[in-house]
Amino acid sequence: MAALGRARRRRTPDLEEGESYYVSMTDMMVGVIFIFIIMLSYFALQFRQSTQALTEAKHPETAALLQTATALTPRDVTVEIDEKARVLCVPETVIGGAGQDRRCFSFGPPTKTTRKSAAAGEAQSTLMHFLDADLRDAGAPLAGDTAGGTLYFRADQLFEPNSATLSAGGRKIADDVAASLAKRLPCLSYGGPTTSTCPEGEAKLALVNVVSQTSIDAFTPEGQNAAALALKRSAAFHQALTGAQPVLGVLRSTPADQPGSQPLLRVASLGQSQEGASRGGDDQTVSIQFQMAQ
Repeated sequence: MAALGRARRRRTPDLEEGESYYVSMTDMMVGVIFIFIIMLSYFALQFRQSTQALTEAKHPETAALLQTATALTPRDVTVEIDEKARVLCVPETVIGGAGQDRRCFSFGPPTKTTRKSAAAGEAQSTLMHFLDADLRDAGAPLAGDTAGGTLYFRADQLFEPNSATLSAGGRKIADDVAASLAKRLPCLSYGGPTTSTCPEGEAKLALVNVVSQTSIDAFTPEGQNAAALALKRSAAFHQALTGAQPVLGVLRSTPADQPGSQPLLRVASLGQSQEGASRGGDDQTVSIQFQMAQ
């Protein structure tokens, strides 16, 4: 019995030493995880600050470029800068060149012109976004992307075959387009009803052009007739818009009392002669082009 007691007393320190070892390992792992969480939080904060700096650029031209630059890659490079002349040069290899020359760029604070141009671009983008949403909600058959500042329609969806007479579907499209334009254009032009909802100092439109475009063989009677038909269709669609919403007919690109003031909505046609073109202009399109004042 005495020997058994001595054996138990010898095992007790070994057991305490093992428990102490595992407790130390647990404390160490908790500490490592805690440090890892702190580092992760730090990098997340840095990422957020970097993203905010890129997406909220102070210079309008930089902000515009960042909207298209989706794969910026950091590189270590030596640049040469002339502060007085505001010229920056980088090795040509940095931007994809193979030579040993330098590529230089001018830089400087945003001018009044660049700020105005950026505001006009933003206003046009917003306008096209709303028009696109309005017309798609109404079920209007837009052809092509509206991001370039143009609404496209196929002429055969608007007019009776080989004529400038709107079909029933074409009149419905014209009514939907006119309703959307009447909501959006008065704040971007002059001569329309004033409203308190129009932002002050907003960029204005210089021109809204109703254009009928066709590819023709200009050396045949059929091609010449197709070119004339394109112009008639532009005028007919313009008249359908202003007839559905008379306010569109009174909008102007500049105040009426200024020299050279013109109606905002105007008409044009484009007939490009080319080999192999449809002799009758069957591929005609009718578009509405929006041009902002710069």
